[in-house]
Amino acid sequence: MFTETLERLFKINRKSVIEAANSADLVHLPDIHAASFDRGWTDGEFDALLAQDIYFCLVARNPGNAEKPPSGFVLVKRVADEAEIISIAVKPSARKKGIARQLMDAAVRQLDSERIKKLFLEVDAENNPAIKLYTKMGFVQIASRDGYYQRNDTAENKRSVALVMQLELG
Repeated sequence: MFTETLERLFKINRKSVIEAANSADLVHLPDIHAASFDRGWTDGEFDALLAQDIYFCLVARNPGNAEKPPSGFVLVKRVADEAEIISIAVKPSARKKGIARQLMDAAVRQLDSERIKKLFLEVDAENNPAIKLYTKMGFVQIASRDGYYQRNDTAENKRSVALVMQLELG
């Protein structure tokens, strides 16, 4: 069991290093976000959020490439003993490699160390890979929000449903 855990950790660590975002990373986050969402955030929006102590951002990068741009990020807001995943995104070229899971696991570990009790997120009901990931991690759907996400990929510009999910921590 212990050897299997070490092997799993070693494989994960070989894929990406997860660390706190630094100021040089901030210029890359809008591009990663825009490649993942119909309405990308600007660098000013990221700067405004991260200027507040209630937010933290973790980034994923290839081992040994600390000077290169991140391949993904997770942005988290915490208030009292609850937290919310505000956004998580991975570059299209880096998807399906476990990076989103690594980012989520690192965020959960940090929140657990801060004695956060509940973690929330919203996910597009049509984003099956994300829903599968969150469900595997133990998130459960607690609500839904009709017409929450703007959809630019349909002729009618329909709005899609957001699922509100929760994970009990600590």
